[in-house]
Amino acid sequence: MSAIYRVQQFVRAAGAWIRAEDVEEAWLKRYLKPAAVDLFRAMPRYDQQHALNVVRTLQGQGQTEPDLLAAALLHDVGKSVSQVTPLHLWHRVASVLIRAFSPGLLERLGQDRLRSWRRPFFVQQHHADLGAELAQQAGCSPVTVELIRRHEDPPAATGDAGQSGDPLLAALLAADSVN
Repeated sequence: MSAIYRVQQFVRAAGAWIRAEDVEEAWLKRYLKPAAVDLFRAMPRYDQQHALNVVRTLQGQGQTEPDLLAAALLHDVGKSVSQVTPLHLWHRVASVLIRAFSPGLLERLGQDRLRSWRRPFFVQQHHADLGAELAQQAGCSPVTVELIRRHEDPPAATGDAGQSGDPLLAALLAADSVN
């Protein structure tokens, strides 16, 4: 993703004003088990808003697969929930800028140091795996867990979004990329 896109995503995130009561419990429970609803609720408002935007995009495309919509709701949960060091918005901005100007530096910063100031960079780089683990622990289906795990796969691993071997993953990647 381009740096311009990431800046636009940041502006949308900074402007997210979703309140917990804005998302009806019954609607969430249509796609998520109670422990997974708790994961969604534990995410910051800007992550909740982003997830809901991804879901709305998918639904607007006619997607109704519950596993896909559950994955859309939780695909970024690994960034902020149940981490020793939470990933704050400024870490995300710093990661985008570092990736744009010095990808090698981001790799070095993202080495796993559990209690280090570098930990948020590790979380940013590995949030898909971390989120998949959380979703699995919350009782999400294997399909949902795998979609979360693979939602940050590089293009070489997934192919063109329209040509991915997994149409659900392709749909999630496409919806995430425009939100």
